Amino acid sequence: MGGCVVLPVTAATADARGKALYEQRCAGCHDRASDRTPSREILSRNPPAFILSAMSQVMAPMAAGLSQDEMKAIALYLSAAAPQPGDPNPNAIWGPSSAQLPLDGPKCEGPPPPIDLSSPQWNGWSPRPDNARYQPDPGFTKTDVPRLKVKWAFHYPGSKNGQATVIGNRLYVTSMSGAVYALDARSGCVYWRFDSLAATRSSVSIGGIANRPGHRTALYFSDWTKSAVAIDAETGEPIWRAKVDDSSGLQMTGSPTLYDGVLLVPISTGNEAFARNDDYVCCKFIGSLVALDANSGEILWKTYTTDKKPEPYRLNAKGKQMWGPSGGSIWSAPTIDPARGLIYVATSNSHTDAFHDGADAVIAMDIKTGAVRWKNQLLKDDNYIIGCPAAANCPHPVGPDFALGDSVILHTLKDGKQMLIAGQKSGDVYALDPDADGRIIWRHRLSSGSSLGGVEFGSAADGDNVYVGISDVVNFRDPKPGLTAIRIADGTILWNIPAPRTACRWTNIFCSGAISMAITAIPGVVFAASMDGHFRAYAAADGNVIWDFNTAADPINDVLGKPAYGGVMDGAGPTIVNGMVYVHSGYAGRSTANIYDLKGREGNLLIAFSVDGK
Repeated sequence: MGGCVVLPVTAATADARGKALYEQRCAGCHDRASDRTPSREILSRNPPAFILSAMSQVMAPMAAGLSQDEMKAIALYLSAAAPQPGDPNPNAIWGPSSAQLPLDGPKCEGPPPPIDLSSPQWNGWSPRPDNARYQPDPGFTKTDVPRLKVKWAFHYPGSKNGQATVIGNRLYVTSMSGAVYALDARSGCVYWRFDSLAATRSSVSIGGIANRPGHRTALYFSDWTKSAVAIDAETGEPIWRAKVDDSSGLQMTGSPTLYDGVLLVPISTGNEAFARNDDYVCCKFIGSLVALDANSGEILWKTYTTDKKPEPYRLNAKGKQMWGPSGGSIWSAPTIDPARGLIYVATSNSHTDAFHDGADAVIAMDIKTGAVRWKNQLLKDDNYIIGCPAAANCPHPVGPDFALGDSVILHTLKDGKQMLIAGQKSGDVYALDPDADGRIIWRHRLSSGSSLGGVEFGSAADGDNVYVGISDVVNFRDPKPGLTAIRIADGTILWNIPAPRTACRWTNIFCSGAISMAITAIPGVVFAASMDGHFRAYAAADGNVIWDFNTAADPINDVLGKPAYGGVMDGAGPTIVNGMVYVHSGYAGRSTANIYDLKGREGNLLIAFSVDGK
């Protein structure tokens, strides 16, 4: 959204033109929305600038050939926030570029203290490379949890943001607006903001950097320019940017993992949505993991989730050439196994009926070379695109879309034996043997799952148990949203807490107790958030709720002293360090709790809690 050029588009001229373009290009999917495709009604809750940004980035393949003027007409036609006739400044809806916007919080006074990489931290997706999302030293105890209160809230544009990364008193967070923020972890004031070239959905990792004069520590993330990015963690100055894939429609989502001077970047796509368009060339994308030298950005190796390259294999229902295999995205952060010298990734479904042996699988790769050591395909022939059976590109047969979307957990038992824990949108949870090519040790199906069901963004594990959230926000058979504890040693289910039904300020399907957001655990407590905006703490021993905060019921004053709203809670999860709990609330278009102003800001909050709010 570059606000330097004002095009001659107003609500009046856009209405008829936008309607015609929408019906030609968009209505086929959004008027008959299903699964993960947002309906027209949900799209209308977004500001025009957000819709324009989507057409310019994630939905670019569907908007191919449209001019900027035509895309603006569609955005104005769709958005309920479009200016009305007589508005004195109708072009204000497009706003300035993010780099021209004022800071979203007060600037911190004085220079920040130097970054100390040995200080208490939550660095990346999980405090440790096992991806257990367990904080052994949170800075407060279970008995303190009922006294957690809001200390500060940061209100900023964007959606589907990465979780907070904290090093000492520095907090870093990304957003879909393209902004990366460095905040004071105790107060929420802003040290600096880096404006990336495109949306960024990943969380960040921080580490030392060598052979870069003037730079001591770097902050790493991926953005939707198909790139991995390194910037100075002290100042926000750019260091390097490296393109990691050339495929169309990339949706870089999984957080990069930084380990021993190597940045591991997972690659994922929106192909299964684009393939609903009968004219889309379906499908040439293969998921991959890319390893880069963290100092230089040089690509060291790239490993695809299957060795087979896409090639023409049949015609679709409209007689157009199809390609396959395709799919096997990696939507989550890679997991490191230093003892075995391995990396574990979990993959998503296939997009065509050309067999993909790395879809819906857990794959082990050599940490130095990327060579595949083993793979366990947990579900074969899960061939799926959105819009079936009507779409011409539909595979035969159509699979259920039971991707593995959360990071594999490497767990060590008290006797030293290790297991891998993996969750799937089918509702399945698996324990796998890393010494037997991922052989299944035990398995539980906690729900019947769906394309937005089962296990979504991630589980958490302490020394004994794994805690699994079930979404099932779209499940018309037997939805079972809730939280379950499983003893890892033998697979015994210890407790299951069904999600309570609560009222929301929005009335669509996302007013749900679905637990899709990643979970976090500390000694004796499990933190889980649900789509209805509730953020809860459960006793690890029995699942009893010991604290419940509704992030979306009432406005919360942000660090600028202005009232702001949270909303649907989904995606990257809570982070806990130094006596503080940080969580994101708000997901654009999913709840009417989201509020927009003319600069495209929306109801997204990063909320910081502390004991008694101190």
